[in-house]
Amino acid sequence: MKRSLMVAAAVAAFVVPAAAPLAALAQDAHSERQAIREQRREARAAARAEQPAPTPPPRVERPNRPEVRQERREDRQERRQERREERREDRQERRAERPNPPARPEVRQDRREDRRDRREDRRDDRQDRRQDRREDRQDRPNRPDNRQDRRDDRQDRRQDRREDRREDRQDRRQDRREDRQERREDRREYREFRQRFNGDRWRHDWNRRHGRDWWRHDRRWRGYSGIRIGFYFAPGYGYYNVPRSYWNQTWRVGDTLPSIFWRYRLDDWRTYGLGYPPEGTRWVLVDNHIYLIDEYDGYIIDVIYDAWNW
Repeated sequence: MKRSLMVAAAVAAFVVPAAAPLAALAQDAHSERQAIREQRREARAAARAEQPAPTPPPRVERPNRPEVRQERREDRQERRQERREERREDRQERRAERPNPPARPEVRQDRREDRRDRREDRRDDRQDRRQDRREDRQDRPNRPDNRQDRRDDRQDRRQDRREDRREDRQDRRQDRREDRQERREDRREYREFRQRFNGDRWRHDWNRRHGRDWWRHDRRWRGYSGIRIGFYFAPGYGYYNVPRSYWNQTWRVGDTLPSIFWRYRLDDWRTYGLGYPPEGTRWVLVDNHIYLIDEYDGYIIDVIYDAWNW
C-alpha cells in the first residue's frame, strides 16, 4: 500500500509540471479564435452598411374590378338566353315531328261503356249470391233448436271448466300443505344439526391439531400453490375461475349460494371431521369458507368462515 502511494506521488510530480505548458497553449488558442470571430462580425456589419437599399418593384395598374365583373355577368346572361332559345326551337321541332294522337272522346266513350258493363256484371253476381244464400237457409234444419243445443253445450263446458278449476285449487292447496310440512321437517333437521355441530369449535380444534402446511402431503390438495387473483381452489378439482361479481364475496345463513359453486363439494367430510350432513344437503368449499347447503335450491344451512389457517 505504501509503495503504491509513493509511486502515485512520483508520477504526479512529473505529470503536473509537464501539463502546465499545454494548458497555457490551449488558453492562447481560445483567445485567438475569439479575436478572429470579432473581426468577421465587424466586416459583415460594414458590408451591410455599404449596400444600397433595395427598390420596390413598380405597381401594375389593375383594371377596375366592378366593371370586369359586370361585363362577365352580362356575357353569362346572354349565353343563357341563347341556350334557352335553342331549347325552345328544339321542342317545337320535336312536337311538329310527332304523329297526331287519337281522338280523345272515342277513348273516353269506350272506357265508360266498359265501366257500365262491369257494374252490370257485379249486380248480376250479387243477385246470384243472394239467391244461393236463400236456398241454403231453406235447406238448413230448424234454427231455434240449434240455438238451444248450442246454449246447452256452452253451459256444460262452463260447468266442466268450473269443476276443473275447483280441482286445480284443491290440488294446489294440497301441494302447498305438503311443501309446508316438508319445510317444517327440514327446519327441524337443520336445528338438530346445529345443536350437534358447532363450526367455531370445529375450526378451533382443527387448527390446534394441524399445522399450517398440513395440506402439503394430501393428494386432494395436489397442485395448490397459494392464493391466485380471480381463482379459487377446491380439493380434488384444482383451480377454477370465479366471476368478478362473486370474487371475495361471502354469504350468511339463510342466503342462497350461487349455483356455480354447488359442484365443488366435500364428500369426504369424515376426513375433515365435519358433521354428518342431513339428507338432501351437502358440504361445499368456496374460497376458505365451508357452506352446508340444500341440494335443491342452494339454501345455506350453516357456514364455517376461515376454515383453515395457511
